[in-house]
Amino acid sequence: MYKTIFTVSVLTLALAACGGNGSNKQDEETQLNNQQGSLSISGEAKYGATLNAIVSDPDGLSNSENIKYQWKRDSINIAGANSKSYQIQKEDINTLVSVSVNYVDDKGFNASLNTVQTTKVLLVNLPGLVTLQGSAKQGQMLEANLSDDNNGLDESSVSLVWYADSKIIPNKDSKIIKLERDQVGKKVSVEVSYVDGHGYYETLVSDETAAVEKIDNSQGVLSVTDDAGNNPSWKVGTSLQANISDLNQVLAEVDYYWYRNDDLIFENNQSTYTILAADIDKKISVKAEYVDADGYSESVFYQSSQNVSSDPSEPNPQNYPVGDKLIGNNPIDRVEAISEESFEHGGWNAGTINGNYNPGHDASIPKQFRFTQFQNPDSFKAETNVTRLGDYSAKLYWQHGDPGKWNDDPNKIDNVDRKAMLHGRNAKTITSTFWHGFSVYFPSDEIQLKDGENPLFFQLHGAPDSGEPGRQPPLALTMQTDGFYVGYGWDSRKFNTSTSGEGRDKFQIPVNLAEYQDRWVDFVIQVRANPFEEKGFIKIWIDGKQMADRTNIQIGYNDDKGLYPSWGWYFTGTINVNRDTDGTMYLDEIRHVEADDASYYDVAPGYFSLIKE
Repeated sequence: MYKTIFTVSVLTLALAACGGNGSNKQDEETQLNNQQGSLSISGEAKYGATLNAIVSDPDGLSNSENIKYQWKRDSINIAGANSKSYQIQKEDINTLVSVSVNYVDDKGFNASLNTVQTTKVLLVNLPGLVTLQGSAKQGQMLEANLSDDNNGLDESSVSLVWYADSKIIPNKDSKIIKLERDQVGKKVSVEVSYVDGHGYYETLVSDETAAVEKIDNSQGVLSVTDDAGNNPSWKVGTSLQANISDLNQVLAEVDYYWYRNDDLIFENNQSTYTILAADIDKKISVKAEYVDADGYSESVFYQSSQNVSSDPSEPNPQNYPVGDKLIGNNPIDRVEAISEESFEHGGWNAGTINGNYNPGHDASIPKQFRFTQFQNPDSFKAETNVTRLGDYSAKLYWQHGDPGKWNDDPNKIDNVDRKAMLHGRNAKTITSTFWHGFSVYFPSDEIQLKDGENPLFFQLHGAPDSGEPGRQPPLALTMQTDGFYVGYGWDSRKFNTSTSGEGRDKFQIPVNLAEYQDRWVDFVIQVRANPFEEKGFIKIWIDGKQMADRTNIQIGYNDDKGLYPSWGWYFTGTINVNRDTDGTMYLDEIRHVEADDASYYDVAPGYFSLIKE
């Protein structure tokens, strides 16, 4: 640091005589009589201090107001510095200051005096200035402007830290930043650190902006493509993908509503939809509702301009002829089944026999099932009057009123009290691709549904590992007043205590249920299980027409054993088990096949050989 000093100067004198034209002797006397004046400076040589010129003359200075002053910086005149006093300016820092005077003393002599220069004016730090330029609005640029006119600026030494409501904005260290969504509603400032031109380290903080405004709303746009991103073919089997474009971004969950003409397709709250046979000659549209990332509520809509064509796309879906209902059809050569039963032996047999009731059990029949669960002594009957093909089908019956009275604790409705169900064998692995086929008959006078009731008639169930609880089925096929529904779930964890797994979803197969009663209905289901990745699928054909194609999904549980099928009634939940009518259905032509070369015809009802084993 430079120390503050007082500087006193040594005088130089130039004298000129005033008066008449005397003799040389007189001139010499006159000169000898003129006495030398003096000039000095008082004050500290530092920025902002005031220096004073002090003039004295033995010959007198009664007319001191006529003294002419000139202050100098490094011996160069300072423009306008012509007063007795001079305040040191920033331009004087690190320079030498002096003063000169001109005057006439009381004896009439002209005097011109100069001080010696001061020591250098002390070097001091004068703060720089940082200001913000730009609009405090999301998406706009904000620039930090730094200046230090007093000490100079070394741009290479500058570092910046940006703040929003006094909290550091991460990953922002340049002079210009773009205001993001996270800064909305907050006041932004910047802290600048640098070394100035004189070597002083400075830290400056700007004033805060006003609270950052959010960006204006940009209306979202909804479009529909196929699963490859191309314009869709409005044909049965085409997978549609709803796509949202929104400058405000879509980060939260979106609610999708798919429509067939003006009718909402229930349970399809996802971005994809596969065109079904039920959509033929109708227009498909979709609505998306969401709150965008900037807080604006959006409702966007897309409607196709074309009706759905009955011409299916290839290779999916593929519609098949319905198996011949008459005896004598030519059976095809089929892949060996894991589970198979046409009930042509007039009963059933299983690997495990348990429960209070086992109507229809015949130990002489091949063991095609793993086990059964029957609510009451009439839950199974080998039916001869209503058959899909051959002489027998299975009549499965569930009794309402007091469903818990049959098994174990009559005061408790347990799992078996809800069922009239046959269970098949496990798939080979938890990531198998397999086919299931079966035929069902729902008599309209013996299975009547009210709104909210949704009994299950087919499921794929997980096989819990030791210590795990029973869980919701990875696939459940149910019926409701407005059609069939498919629920599915997954869990990639090796061990868990959750009964619902990691996730569940469901979708509707929209049909007029009355058209599927009082007749045999053929179901074929192909499933690729994968509880780990979205590489599974569910494909469903009803009476040979593909009615569902749900791809790129997780399905199944991470168990030691693969999924196993179940056929028959399962009255889940309170509303189903407390219904006020019984439930009757007929079941025939069960087949479960798992092979690389398996196909629809390996499980499709109506193609069985009628030869009894």
